[in-house]
Amino acid sequence: MKKSDVTCPECGAGFRRLELTSLPNSGGEYRCPACREVLETFNGNDDYVAYRLTIQPSMKAVRH
Repeated sequence: MKKSDVTCPECGAGFRRLELTSLPNSGGEYRCPACREVLETFNGNDDYVAYRLTIQPSMKAVRH
């Protein structure tokens, strides 16, 4: 399992990114739940990735 931190460039929300080699990835994309900015696109060949919100987004950025 690999861990890293990701910040949304649009609203500043912070996430912990977990990459699990034990599960397959089905493809698709992950969007910031606050502002809908695409944070990562998956091609289906990578390991399973999970995101967990760790820092609340800037409300000023979310309103736009």
